[in-house]
Amino acid sequence: MQRNSSKLRRSTGLLFDIWLVTHLTTNLLDEALRDLGVTADEFGLYSLLHELGPSTPTQIARWTGMAPTTVSGMARRLIAREHVTQMPNPRDARSRLLGLTNEGQRVTNAGGARLAATMPRLLDALAPHTSTARLGLRRLDHALRLVVGAAKRPDEPLPGETGQVADGGSVSYAGTPLNEAQQQEVQQFIRWIIHRDASPGDHG
Repeated sequence: MQRNSSKLRRSTGLLFDIWLVTHLTTNLLDEALRDLGVTADEFGLYSLLHELGPSTPTQIARWTGMAPTTVSGMARRLIAREHVTQMPNPRDARSRLLGLTNEGQRVTNAGGARLAATMPRLLDALAPHTSTARLGLRRLDHALRLVVGAAKRPDEPLPGETGQVADGGSVSYAGTPLNEAQQQEVQQFIRWIIHRDASPGDHG
């Protein structure tokens, strides 16, 4: 019996580790966001819309790996909550965009502040392995996307890819040097343009 258990761990250990980390992370986020009445999964969608701007349900499903029915159900819940709104897609009249309302943006900012307050405890517990842990997670994310057929991450490139945008392009700039916050804002806008234009025939 013990030999079978060891064999199972060797063959599925990575997936079991991912399962454990997923639930531990969800518990941490749910607790931090509890007073806002937002779950970890919901806040993930708020954050995505905050970063990338209005997106179609189909795009959200591709980026997150969530089933389209899951995205639709969550969207209905958040629209009823008046944190998310639907709007016409100027690039495709057959689809709709989901975007944050002013109240949704307020909740996103408030949630971000709560998570920022939680981060020092996590970073202290993780030190001195923060950078290597994040790089490992990004590579794991990349591998999982390949396996399940999800779209590329719509956010920043892997560490070490400074100057590149998410889909491999680059932009030159010869003006006054930007500070770190300004660089991040420019990168965010570039990524939004790329993913806005990536699927002109995207429906959903």
